[in-house]
Amino acid sequence: MPEVQWYYARNDQQFGPISAAELKQLADVGKLSPDDLLWREGMDAWNTAINLRGLFSDDTAQGKGLADPIIAPPRTDAQRGPARPQSGAAQAPVALRSLLRTTQIILWTICVLVVLAGVILFTRAFLGTKDPSEQAAAGAIFSTFFIAAYVLARTGEKLSRLLLAGSRRRSR
Repeated sequence: MPEVQWYYARNDQQFGPISAAELKQLADVGKLSPDDLLWREGMDAWNTAINLRGLFSDDTAQGKGLADPIIAPPRTDAQRGPARPQSGAAQAPVALRSLLRTTQIILWTICVLVVLAGVILFTRAFLGTKDPSEQAAAGAIFSTFFIAAYVLARTGEKLSRLLLAGSRRRSR
């Protein structure tokens, strides 16, 4: 049985064919990243390298190697050769990270604005009142703004953790 030949693509450039051993060697030395695209005869479409079992982990030591990919069903027209990878597939993880970062920046900005608005409203309400019940109401408004800021800050923190976890997975 002939050895499976792999093609890989990065930055809209296609390389290959190479053997499974060469593919693993490229991954081991860092010349193939988990976000790069892979294709071999029998696959429907290009898929990210992280989805190939054993390429970036120690699955090969457990008997699950490159000959047993878990990425795509067999291709109906296997004789066509590799189609050019679509740049949108490689851009998906980058677009998600960009969206998360933008959302995080927006949340932190809103958090700061909420705190500033709370300080201004509290100061105006507190200084403009003489009745203790009105001062208590001003304190309640101030507390509400800080609770909102806390919720926004926690959401930003969760996004930070999500981004960090994603970057750790890609670096492995």
